[in-house]
Amino acid sequence: MTVYPLSARTAIAFAVAVEVTAASTSAFALDTPRSCGADPHVQCASYDPDQVYRVATMPGRAVMIQFEPGEHIVDHGAGIGDAKAWHMAMNESGALLKPGAIQPETNLVLVTNRRTYTLSLADVSTLQPATWVLRFDYPDTRARASAAQLRRQQAVTAALAGSAAKVPPSAEPAAMPPAVAANAPTATGGNATQTSVMGNSANMQYMMRGDRALAPTALWDDGRFTYFKYATARDLPTIFTKLPDGGEATVNFHMEGDTVVVHEVSRDFVIRYGQSVLGIRNDGYAPDGRYNGSGSSLPGTARLPRDHAGSGSANAGS
Repeated sequence: MTVYPLSARTAIAFAVAVEVTAASTSAFALDTPRSCGADPHVQCASYDPDQVYRVATMPGRAVMIQFEPGEHIVDHGAGIGDAKAWHMAMNESGALLKPGAIQPETNLVLVTNRRTYTLSLADVSTLQPATWVLRFDYPDTRARASAAQLRRQQAVTAALAGSAAKVPPSAEPAAMPPAVAANAPTATGGNATQTSVMGNSANMQYMMRGDRALAPTALWDDGRFTYFKYATARDLPTIFTKLPDGGEATVNFHMEGDTVVVHEVSRDFVIRYGQSVLGIRNDGYAPDGRYNGSGSSLPGTARLPRDHAGSGSANAGS
């Protein structure tokens, strides 16, 4: 193979091409943040631990590098190439920078309790206005939140499945609508009417006798609480529980919309309003209570331990 020497013009062209290629490679390696909204000086970028971010600076203008809530720079976690050209301050939200020299271009590395940020502090250009605030979007945080939500849904599904497995088949009529009005008879014997409502681990075996004007529009219990639904405009009566000695005691309760949630499950209740009386018998009553595997009183939800999959009750469909 014959090697020909480069002419002067060819050598210059080759050198220029190499320089342009190197400059293009350098520019490509930097991530230039874009405007977050209406003001071009407030800029955003998606966080990548292997990415270098270009921060456009100019004399007399401060720059705020803002982290996500709970993230802060660790001790000795800030390193800058030219410390004499910059004034730096750290706070709970991030890092505050202000150039103190005419040509402050340098690099900056910030190490937080969660991440490492690599920044290139460069002069303002036509492609990027001066950066006053730089915020980040965090794909890793969104991924963790999605994974936690999935774990919650799986835990709720498992809890509901375990709870349903412990409900006797007789308590889950296949053709029963979601709610049956208490004054719509489903099983009648004499003056007594059995009422039921379908729900998660719901006991629907209730009989009533007396003044039907006091009857709730739906009635059920979940093994922990008893629910008296009054989807009417009339005044609410007073609910009593029958004591073992035959006496009566007012129940503890709270309201959830149009439903009186009584804080117990009893064999017998008595509802009174003036001289009117309605007796209610719980034919599904179990003295030791019924296991509620979901730990929740709301159908379709389960209560999860905080250290298991987040906090509070979660819904299987959320």
